[in-house]
Amino acid sequence: MAKLDIFGNLIIEEEEVDVKPKSKSPFDYIKDIGDKNYPENLDDYNAFLTNLAFSQRKDLVHYANEMNKYHQLGDKEQFDFYYYAIPRKNLFAKWNKALKSKYTEMIMEYFNISYKVAKQYEIILEKKHLAQIEDWWNNKEGGK
Repeated sequence: MAKLDIFGNLIIEEEEVDVKPKSKSPFDYIKDIGDKNYPENLDDYNAFLTNLAFSQRKDLVHYANEMNKYHQLGDKEQFDFYYYAIPRKNLFAKWNKALKSKYTEMIMEYFNISYKVAKQYEIILEKKHLAQIEDWWNNKEGGK
């Protein structure tokens, strides 16, 4: 049943919305370390991803290596190490990505091997062999 106020206007009831605190991403903690903002809690802190992020930069890889030696430390201790050891700066770095090669898929199908093994074959094979595989790839017949 609709409710009316004293003037006869319809009262629209608004639903209460539970606002949950947003959990922090690992990148937020890395930004906090660089900006020297100590977070209130470390509930969502991920030591592995923090080490991985710092290992992507040449100037911070030594810090990540030291922390990998002491992997048994808790989240607070690890965060404190990075917080107090690394100077204030922008810690954003692009993550390394696998190199793409046009030969990997060809080698996989030619030798009927996995991706990982094909990458190893690609390192070993000479250019003339890669050219031969590429010719086979371009001239192979598909179909049903």
